[in-house]
Amino acid sequence: MEISLKKSADAHIISISGSLDIYTSLDFKNFIEANIPQVQSGDLHVVVNLEKLNYIDSSGIGMLIKQLNYVQELKGKFSIANMRPAIEKVFKVAGLTSYFQTIGEEEYREKFAV
Repeated sequence: MEISLKKSADAHIISISGSLDIYTSLDFKNFIEANIPQVQSGDLHVVVNLEKLNYIDSSGIGMLIKQLNYVQELKGKFSIANMRPAIEKVFKVAGLTSYFQTIGEEEYREKFAV
Protein backbone atom coordinates (compact mmCIF):
# COMPACT_ATOMS: atom_id res chain seq x y z
CA MET A 1 0.00 0.00 0.00
CA GLU A 2 1.12 3.53 -0.78
CA ILE A 3 -0.34 6.61 0.88
CA SER A 4 0.12 10.19 -0.22
CA LEU A 5 -1.18 13.53 1.02
CA LYS A 6 -2.06 16.65 -0.96
CA LYS A 7 -3.50 19.79 0.53
CA SER A 8 -5.91 21.88 -1.45
CA ALA A 9 -7.56 25.09 -0.33
CA ASP A 10 -10.56 23.10 0.87
CA ALA A 11 -9.25 19.72 2.02
CA HIS A 12 -6.53 17.30 2.99
CA ILE A 13 -6.61 14.68 0.22
CA ILE A 14 -5.24 11.28 1.18
CA SER A 15 -4.75 8.90 -1.73
CA ILE A 16 -4.38 5.18 -1.15
CA SER A 17 -3.14 2.69 -3.73
CA GLY A 18 -2.88 -1.07 -3.41
CA SER A 19 -4.65 -2.84 -0.55
CA LEU A 20 -6.20 -1.61 2.69
CA ASP A 21 -6.33 -4.75 4.78
CA ILE A 22 -5.26 -6.39 8.03
CA TYR A 23 -1.61 -5.87 7.09
CA THR A 24 -1.83 -2.20 6.11
CA SER A 25 -4.71 -0.67 8.09
CA LEU A 26 -2.48 0.34 11.01
CA ASP A 27 -0.17 2.19 8.59
CA PHE A 28 -3.22 4.10 7.33
CA LYS A 29 -4.24 5.03 10.89
CA ASN A 30 -0.74 6.20 11.76
CA PHE A 31 -0.49 8.25 8.55
CA ILE A 32 -3.75 10.09 9.20
CA GLU A 33 -2.99 10.78 12.84
CA ALA A 34 0.50 12.05 11.96
CA ASN A 35 -0.62 14.27 9.08
CA ILE A 36 -4.02 15.66 10.02
CA PRO A 37 -3.96 18.77 12.22
CA GLN A 38 -5.19 18.29 15.77
CA VAL A 39 -7.07 21.60 15.79
CA GLN A 40 -10.77 21.41 16.44
CA SER A 41 -11.70 24.31 14.21
CA GLY A 42 -14.50 22.85 12.11
CA ASP A 43 -12.67 23.83 8.91
CA LEU A 44 -11.04 20.42 8.53
CA HIS A 45 -12.10 18.28 5.56
CA VAL A 46 -10.37 14.95 4.93
CA VAL A 47 -10.98 13.31 1.56
CA VAL A 48 -9.77 9.74 1.15
CA ASN A 49 -9.22 9.08 -2.55
CA LEU A 50 -9.73 5.37 -3.30
CA GLU A 51 -9.18 5.69 -7.05
CA LYS A 52 -6.16 3.34 -6.98
CA LEU A 53 -7.31 1.04 -4.18
CA ASN A 54 -7.48 -2.53 -5.49
CA TYR A 55 -8.61 -4.41 -2.39
CA ILE A 56 -10.20 -3.77 0.99
CA ASP A 57 -11.11 -6.24 3.73
CA SER A 58 -13.04 -5.90 6.99
CA SER A 59 -9.96 -4.57 8.78
CA GLY A 60 -9.61 -1.81 6.18
CA ILE A 61 -13.29 -0.93 6.44
CA GLY A 62 -13.04 -0.90 10.23
CA MET A 63 -10.07 1.44 10.04
CA LEU A 64 -11.94 3.80 7.68
CA ILE A 65 -14.76 3.91 10.24
CA LYS A 66 -12.28 4.61 13.06
CA GLN A 67 -10.70 7.43 11.07
CA LEU A 68 -14.13 8.86 10.21
CA ASN A 69 -14.84 8.99 13.95
CA TYR A 70 -11.38 10.47 14.63
CA VAL A 71 -11.92 13.30 12.15
CA GLN A 72 -15.44 13.92 13.45
CA GLU A 73 -14.04 14.22 16.99
CA LEU A 74 -11.86 17.02 15.60
CA LYS A 75 -15.09 18.65 14.35
CA GLY A 76 -14.03 17.87 10.79
CA LYS A 77 -15.63 16.37 7.74
CA PHE A 78 -14.57 12.98 6.28
CA SER A 79 -15.36 11.91 2.72
CA ILE A 80 -14.47 8.99 0.48
CA ALA A 81 -13.87 9.68 -3.20
CA ASN A 82 -13.50 7.71 -6.42
CA MET A 83 -14.53 4.23 -5.30
CA ARG A 84 -13.99 1.60 -7.96
CA PRO A 85 -17.05 -0.57 -8.67
CA ALA A 86 -15.62 -3.61 -6.83
CA ILE A 87 -14.81 -1.51 -3.73
CA GLU A 88 -18.19 0.22 -3.88
CA LYS A 89 -19.86 -3.20 -3.98
CA VAL A 90 -18.13 -4.15 -0.71
CA PHE A 91 -19.44 -0.93 0.87
CA LYS A 92 -22.97 -1.61 -0.40
CA VAL A 93 -22.98 -5.22 0.84
CA ALA A 94 -21.74 -4.03 4.25
CA GLY A 95 -24.44 -1.33 4.33
CA LEU A 96 -21.91 1.49 4.58
CA THR A 97 -22.83 3.66 1.60
CA SER A 98 -25.07 5.84 3.75
CA TYR A 99 -22.55 5.91 6.62
CA PHE A 100 -19.81 7.62 4.61
CA GLN A 101 -20.12 10.78 2.57
CA THR A 102 -18.99 9.79 -0.92
CA ILE A 103 -17.70 11.93 -3.75
CA GLY A 104 -17.91 10.79 -7.35
CA GLU A 105 -15.20 11.15 -9.95
CA GLU A 106 -16.65 14.24 -11.64
CA GLU A 107 -17.29 16.12 -8.39
CA TYR A 108 -13.80 15.17 -7.17
CA ARG A 109 -12.18 16.58 -10.32
CA GLU A 110 -14.17 19.83 -10.02
CA LYS A 111 -13.48 20.44 -6.33
CA PHE A 112 -10.18 18.81 -5.49
CA ALA A 113 -8.05 18.32 -8.59
CA VAL A 114 -4.70 19.76 -7.64
